[in-house]
Order: sequence, then C-alpha cells, then structure tokens
Amino acid sequence: MMIIRIFYAALSLILLNCVNAEGQKHPQFRYLSLDAGLNMAGVHSGSQFDRHKKNFGANIGLSGNYSFCETRSIGASLAFEQKGAVDNVFDINTNLNYLSLPIYFQWITGKDPRLFITTGAYTAWLVNATERGEYFDGGQTVKVNDNVSDDFRPLDYGLIIGAGMMVRLYDDFDFSVAFRGSAGLSDIATRSGNKPKNYHFSISLGYIYYIGFR
Repeated sequence: MMIIRIFYAALSLILLNCVNAEGQKHPQFRYLSLDAGLNMAGVHSGSQFDRHKKNFGANIGLSGNYSFCETRSIGASLAFEQKGAVDNVFDINTNLNYLSLPIYFQWITGKDPRLFITTGAYTAWLVNATERGEYFDGGQTVKVNDNVSDDFRPLDYGLIIGAGMMVRLYDDFDFSVAFRGSAGLSDIATRSGNKPKNYHFSISLGYIYYIGFR
C-alpha cells in the first residue's frame, strides 16, 4: 500500500502546480465516458499457472473526468474486468471476475485527434472465481466447471498505465480508443505459497460525452 500512497502524494503535487490560464473553463467536471473491450490476463509468481499462455476476457467501464487545466485532469472508473490465468499442466482456465475502481491522472495533447496518457492505481473486489476446462484421466475426458472463489482473496490492488486517442464526432461526443495495462501488488491467493499476483493488458473502444466545456 505504501507505493499507492506515494502515488497519490505525487499526484497532489502535480495538480497543485498545474498552471490554469483559462480560469473560466477550468477546473470543471469535464466528461463521462463508457467503453468496453478485451482483456489478455495472466498471473505472475504462481507456479500452478502457465507463464506464457494468457487468459482472455472482457471489460466494460463507466468513467468520469475532472480537469484542472487543458492538459491535466484526474479520472475515476467503475469497471467490470475479467482476469485469470491458464493451468500450467491441464487445459483448464481460472477465470477471475472483478469489480474494479481505478483512479488515475491523465495528460492530454493535441487538438483533433487528441492523444492521452494515464497512470494511477486501482482497487478491485472479487465477484467470483471459476475453473473451466477439461483433462484426460484413464482414457476419459473429464469436464471441469468449479467455483473456486474461496481459493482467492476478495480484495486486489495495484498500479495501472494506459494510452489512447480521442476523435471528435460531434460538439458533445468523442470516440475513444484506449490501451491499458495493470500490475497487481497484492497476493491474490488465500493459501500460503509464492504470492501470485494479477496482471493484464486490454484494448477498449468507447464514447465520451462532454458535460462541461470541451
């Protein structure tokens, strides 16, 4: 948790130094956005999971943005994210579904299209965990579809980074493309061992609706 505290302290200093040359425009609650996409996830430091194969899932999130000046703002999202990993031996996927709350700082540059970079931290709550797949035992195929939520901790947290592009559609709407990644800092397993942690990469498409000034 110390890394996340340092991040928030640095974020506060950056925002205090934000030079606001457009006093009538900023600060403001600038826009809401809705996006959805695909995740490519894995678990590192976990010997029971394959280090090379990735678990694929989906994500969807609703975000809000508060700008302090034309190029700097903060944002927060409420997102549903599918993470997990692939078994190291059998054809079995561990699927981890999370309700996530990312909070991030955003830099924006350009006019149209505009490019952005985000960095921040997230906290996530486990909705459920399942194991699905199949393996061979005695010449027979055994199907696996088990709830394994008790094997994983209910809370996860870590760092996030992303980049993307916003393209103007109308006066109040933009289309967005975003690439994101996260690195978990928390041990996600309830059993003692080698402290497995989540990580993931995603691509999302979405729409931005401007409530304040563009």
